This record gives sequence, structure tokens and C-alpha cells, in this order.
Amino acid sequence: MKNKIALLMTGVLVVASLTACTGKNNTETATNAASETSSVSSDEAAGAASDSSAETTPTISALENLENLETMTLAEINPEEFVTLGEYKGVTVEVATPNVTDEDVESQLSSIFSSNPPMTEVTDRAVQDGDTVNIDYVGKYADSGEAFDGGTAQGADLVIGSNSYIDGFESGLVGANIGDTVDLNLTFPEDYGAADLAGKDVIFTVTINSISVKSDEMTDEWAAGLGANFSNIGEGYEDRAVTNLADLREYIRSGLEQDAKDTYNNNVDNEVLSAVISNCEFKEVPEKLYNRYLKQQNEQLEYYASMYSMYAGKQLTSSDIVNMMIQNEGSALSGDDYLKEMVTNSTQQFVMFAAVAKAEGIEVTDDDIDAYLKNAYDTASTTAYSSYEDFRATVDPEVYREGLMAEKVLDFLVANANVVEPAGE
Repeated sequence: MKNKIALLMTGVLVVASLTACTGKNNTETATNAASETSSVSSDEAAGAASDSSAETTPTISALENLENLETMTLAEINPEEFVTLGEYKGVTVEVATPNVTDEDVESQLSSIFSSNPPMTEVTDRAVQDGDTVNIDYVGKYADSGEAFDGGTAQGADLVIGSNSYIDGFESGLVGANIGDTVDLNLTFPEDYGAADLAGKDVIFTVTINSISVKSDEMTDEWAAGLGANFSNIGEGYEDRAVTNLADLREYIRSGLEQDAKDTYNNNVDNEVLSAVISNCEFKEVPEKLYNRYLKQQNEQLEYYASMYSMYAGKQLTSSDIVNMMIQNEGSALSGDDYLKEMVTNSTQQFVMFAAVAKAEGIEVTDDDIDAYLKNAYDTASTTAYSSYEDFRATVDPEVYREGLMAEKVLDFLVANANVVEPAGE
């Protein structure tokens, strides 16, 4: 995804700007930003970030004291002084057209059924391994009889044999009947994450509310009970609920086709951008311009670090994110060299976009910027600002002018490209 560093940077910056200083962790906003803006390779960072036991990674010196760096904008240079454009109109790229098969649909349907099976309540026998039981429970220290934090729940569903609870909890419920209350004398593991419970003897008092088993049959009622709606697939899809299995298969196919279309378009963007970049000859840009994109890259890295910190259970830094990317890619570069390559790629892309925009008369107006920012503000699920005007006053309009210019230029390049199927396919 490095090819699209320049183009994708703007999206995450506006999300970060909107949510800055709110004091709120908005998982939906963070997740959407991660999926839509991959210029720091969020997929790569996610895998490593999930390992909260990872040791502290080396600090990247280039990310320190950035506030002292002087910067300049694209508008302050003549882009043709720093890039010689090669062929950029009519480049030929090979991208395979995706195909969603019946097997793909059935595989997805099976996956949905496996993770959300219909349940049938059982009333004529005791709890068995594999059952799903609905329980109320209270956990207390064995020595004091005092309830401990996090040890009480009502109406909790538990699959017997899933090993979701500490040893002895689930097996201790086997043989109990609906309405029974069972005392489980258990011991938390010595290495349990909560220090106040590690190695402690406890008593769980558990009441069995119901027993259910998974059904092996897909039914129209099960499909309707999933609560799926075609409008969830994306813009342009009708507001129609899934009411039966036929609807569900149609819904799955539509979703897979939309995903395939998005992937195809993204692949076309990347291939066209890569082809155009490879046809260019670049000269070293002014240090102040490089600094501009270094600081923007750091803002993006900081945003991803804060987002992944929510999931990793530890505080992450920009340096951590870069080192995660290096680790996942298997790169031999140092953190500073890897970051320099990433920022250089971004800077060159912006210079190329600016040169094409100048050659083709592609412009971004103040109205374009306002429309973009207004839409971002209006659709944000959380924001630090009381009004659009307050938000607008805090942003650097040139960041968004450059980002929207990059988007317009890429659209132009793709529209004029020759996209063909890979040879032999």
C-alpha cells in the first residue's frame, strides 16, 4: 500500500483533527479510519500491535523535536523543477477482474452459520459438554467471603468446553439442571493477569437459567433473525431487510461483489500510480518540503498509535508503529532509513501530482476544501469542536488542498489508463 501514501494521508489527518482533544475513545471512528486509510499499512501494524507483550522498540530519532522543523507547501515550488514527467496518460496496467462464485457465497454463508448458529432450548436434561448455558454468578474470595471486582454477572451465555473461564468453572456445571445453584471452589492461576486474583482461592455461586444447543439446520427464521439489511452493504443499496435464506444469499453475494469491486478499484489505483511514478525522474526536493511530509506522516503515525493502543492494552508511539511495519515486512532497514524511504515516497508522489495537475489544469478551489471539511465534520461520530467554524479555523487548508489535488489527479490518471487483464488469464 506504500504507493498510495500521498493520496490516503488526508483522510486520516482529518479524522485525527476532528477527534483530537475529545477525551473520548471512538472505536467506530478509529476502525473506519484504519480500513479506509492504509498509507502507514494499518494491516501490518495491526498484527504486531495485537501482541501487547512486545518489548519496547527503538526510538526513531527523525520523529523527535519535529516542532522545530521549518516547512513549506507545494504551492511554494515549481514542481517541474523537481520531477520530469514521463508517460502518464495512457499507461497500460494489468489488473485481474474479480469473480464472485457460488462457492464463495456458500463459504461465507457457512462461516456466518458457524459463528451465529440457531439455538434450541433444552429442558429435559442436565448440562452437557458443548451446551450453551445462560447463567447468573457471583465470585467471592474463599477466605473472606468478599465479592471481587469483575466476578459477578447476570444472564451470561457460556459455551461449556470453550475454556472461556478459569479451569474448573465450565466442567463444574456439567450435570447441573435448569434452576440449580452450584458452588464452585476454584483457584485462579498464579500467572493470572489481575494481581489481586492471581493464585487466590475463590467460590463461584452459579445459577443455571437455561440450556441451549446448536441447531444444524439453516432456516428462513434464522436468516431473518440475523438482522441484516441491504443498506448495510454500502451507498446505493436499498433499505431492505433480509427475511429468508434466499435474501441472505443475495445479501452475501452483493457484499462480496462490492468488496471485490473495491479491491479491484484499489488495485487499479495502485498499479496506475506505480506505473506513472516509475516513468518519472525525480530530483532532491527542498528540505522544508520534505519536512512538511515528515510532520504529516508523524501525525498519521501518532493517530494509528493511539488507535492501536486501545486494542493492544499498552501505550504505543509513532516509533512503535514504524518498527512494527519493519518487523512485519521483514525489512532490513533501520527505523530512520525506513521512515526516510516512506516520507521520500510520499514527497515524490505529491510533487508528481502537482506537476500533472499543473500540466493538465487540474485545480482545487476553496469551495472544494470547504465541502470536504464540512462533510467530514457533519458525518463525524465524535468531535472536539462545538461548531464547524471552530474546527475549520484550526486546520491547515493547504493539507487538504494537496490531498484533494492528489485525489483529482489520480482519478484523471486512472480515467486515461489502459487497464487490461493479466496475460494468460
